[in-house]
Amino acid sequence: MPLVTEDTLRRVWPEEYGEIEDEADDVENPSTDQDQSAVNWLQKYQSLTSIEEVIARLKNEAVSEAGVDLSGLPLDGHQLLTILKDWGPFKRLDVSRNRQVDKNVFLQILEAHKPLQWINITGCSISADDLKELLFDHRKMFYFVGRIIHPAFLTGDPMNEFPNALRFTILRQLYNDASSISLPFFGIDQVIQNLTDVVELCNEPSSMGLFIEPEPFPMGPFIKPYSGNLAAIFASARNKDEDWPDRDVEIMPRRSFDPLKGGNYDILVHNFSQPDKPSKYAIVLPQVEGQQRKILDISAFLRHMEEQGSPPTDPDAAKNLVDLINSSYKLMPNLNASMFEMTRAAAVRERSGSYLQTMPASGERPRD
Repeated sequence: MPLVTEDTLRRVWPEEYGEIEDEADDVENPSTDQDQSAVNWLQKYQSLTSIEEVIARLKNEAVSEAGVDLSGLPLDGHQLLTILKDWGPFKRLDVSRNRQVDKNVFLQILEAHKPLQWINITGCSISADDLKELLFDHRKMFYFVGRIIHPAFLTGDPMNEFPNALRFTILRQLYNDASSISLPFFGIDQVIQNLTDVVELCNEPSSMGLFIEPEPFPMGPFIKPYSGNLAAIFASARNKDEDWPDRDVEIMPRRSFDPLKGGNYDILVHNFSQPDKPSKYAIVLPQVEGQQRKILDISAFLRHMEEQGSPPTDPDAAKNLVDLINSSYKLMPNLNASMFEMTRAAAVRERSGSYLQTMPASGERPRD
């Protein structure tokens, strides 16, 4: 069940998705059609008296190459889990608009049907606080799910309390010139694609301006914390054979500038403009109390994630990313200098953030 239909995208962004011609007889409210479809969908199952009958009917109508669609069906948790158990492996699951799906049912789905590329839990009895609890208590379980459709992941609120499962930071020469975003969870396949996209852009000098933070106030040291272009890349879900306009946007990364605050996995890229200073990178494992954070290269990181139970399903995409990074970057021997510069950048942004929120808008609409 798409959150935004292709027709809507074409009407709002015709330059990117192509124009659409409105048919003269196509004037009905699409939401009305969707509501009527939901009613018809439910009526089919009211006469069924056993779970076996429901399973038999659903096998013909709810399962397709696109995945399993159980949205809006009045199934309790036990019925839902029983139905899914009797079916073969699937990659996409829609259980939206079912108030009987709570955090416990959701967790059992993740445990029993990993890996999942996509799951829609919109309109279920799962709150933002429930998701925070699951992400903190069952962090590794979320390595097996690519995208989770829930309003809590679409805000990008930098003040929320979701854990930083993975943070990506680009640091340049200036002490306050950094772009950084964090994700509350990540699947390894999608991170491989996101990293491939961003590294390819980083390798093009003409594209580096995409990641430079704007300075809305030329007369002063205040820098507005903004990593919109970087967030757009990590918000995008697409397969390697899909073009950019075909991407799905199902999560909004949040801005995160201080590498010393929280965080599990950190990926740091330090770019230099001088040819005699090759760009560097580091992938840093989660903090272990009493120990220094361990630095890995990209190959070791992918092996580490496999040891955690999350191997990439596309080895060719993984190899392409490894080759791309190894041909353009050197591994940082330590993080002392870069972490110091990143911390200074974070301090500047934190000091300026509250100040900027009180400033009146001037001229161009600020990019939030």
